Amino acid sequence: MKKRILLFSLFAVLLSCNDATEIIQKGELNDTALFVSVDNMQNFLNETYDRVSTQTDILVASQLTDEVAIGNSLTTNDTQRFFIVTTNGQAAALWNTHYNAINYTNRLISGAALYKPTAAELPRYNSILAQARALRAFCHFQLMVYFSTDLSSDTALGVMLVDKVPSPSEDLPRATNGELFKFINDDLAFAEANLIAPTGAAAYKLVTKNFITAFKARMALYRKQYTQASAFADDLIANSGRVLSTCTVSIPNFPATSSVIPSLAGSTTINVDPGAANPVQRALFQMDQWVAPLSPVYRRMWVDAEQGEILFAIDRPNNRINFSSVYNTNGSYLTGAPLYDMSRNLFDLYATSLGGGAEDFRRWCFVDRSATISATPNTASRTNEVIVIDKYPGKTGSHTSNDLKVFRLSEIYFIKAECLVRANNLAGAANLIRQVRQARSYTGGTVPTPTYANAAAAFADILLERRKELSFEGHRYIDLKRLGADANVAGTDRSAQDAINSSATNPVNITVNDYRFTLPIPQSEININPLVQNPGYN
Repeated sequence: MKKRILLFSLFAVLLSCNDATEIIQKGELNDTALFVSVDNMQNFLNETYDRVSTQTDILVASQLTDEVAIGNSLTTNDTQRFFIVTTNGQAAALWNTHYNAINYTNRLISGAALYKPTAAELPRYNSILAQARALRAFCHFQLMVYFSTDLSSDTALGVMLVDKVPSPSEDLPRATNGELFKFINDDLAFAEANLIAPTGAAAYKLVTKNFITAFKARMALYRKQYTQASAFADDLIANSGRVLSTCTVSIPNFPATSSVIPSLAGSTTINVDPGAANPVQRALFQMDQWVAPLSPVYRRMWVDAEQGEILFAIDRPNNRINFSSVYNTNGSYLTGAPLYDMSRNLFDLYATSLGGGAEDFRRWCFVDRSATISATPNTASRTNEVIVIDKYPGKTGSHTSNDLKVFRLSEIYFIKAECLVRANNLAGAANLIRQVRQARSYTGGTVPTPTYANAAAAFADILLERRKELSFEGHRYIDLKRLGADANVAGTDRSAQDAINSSATNPVNITVNDYRFTLPIPQSEININPLVQNPGYN
């Protein structure tokens, strides 16, 4: 953030003399002129929401773990090859995105102090500040997830704590996690005390009580504060007003199992009914359409036609930011120039029965019907096996626009299950995992309740289900880092072929204690602000 401030300052100096920079021009939209009403504050808040994004977080988590392989329209990627240095573009993009959003929240908070609301305006005024502070807290936390070595240690270094609009010459050090978490909790306490609950069908795309409670649950889990995390999870399961989205499909000729590889006949034309001559592809087409009434709630949730179990999503309207194009250039289709395929090992998990006659709908929801699945994956190339990622298929009017799902009820079930294992309640944890799996069955049947011989087995199953359910949502990177050792999971789980086809020169996989499970502080920031670098990158 400071870099942008310095560049702006330099730009002003180059264009004018020093004296001219002190002149306030007529019509200049400075803070005094901007923050003159609550309506203007609301307009600035709307822009601030647009600045909040987890897009880079999601892509980094996919590339650095085992969610993706290089697609047939991308030749190589340094991050996919675990080649992470201080000049890594993804680390810098993640850093800049969140600090840019923090800068907007701080501009709003400081600008609001210039306006004195009337008594009638005060609740709305405070609610706007509540949302800004909640977003500021969230962005600081997202930075900590990727740039702090250990979120459970209050003495470990975190990131810069930015609670104001800094001056161009100001150096901002890395704060400790303890200092950052206190700041975050203070912001959330203000938000809880002053938030006016938003209403309407799109309220879940704004800061709500569900957002704050889900944020607290995730944060407490990452900090290893399991009693608190469990209580927040209980609150959401009981009081959020959301339930696990169902996947039951009642479309004629829909594949009876998740392991079948359907004929591709009729699958290569986008948005055109394959016709009765291709009954399986026609059934998949009918499920796949954006507003198809035959689609289950779970699918409709992913095409932004229904809220489903989403607790908070970042709004991405058509023609605003084409998020899904980070995986597929023009659309989640074989002919859409896939940049990244789904990793073969992840696909194999979806193609496995859930047991008890229950089949996994995620196989059909997250993999496009035009995908080519090789019968010999150990020798497959990037061109003869293209497992097209379809978790972000677009929405009505756009093939590449999708909201970013930040908090879902499925994750809350996993948080509660992990807390139960920590409390030695293995049976309670198993029941919660069974409930999520049952909700993902599209064939009916009764998913068997898993049994765990010990805590490590329970953690391994939770990590497995998190991998399947929360794929391409930005969780896998931190999940392996914080839970892998407890689950006896050594590291990432890429197939060798995924690495071969990406021309990897680094190892196929990395272990959970590898230094690259913490990102480097971007060199561009250190060049103008002498921050302490993370271990392994000096």
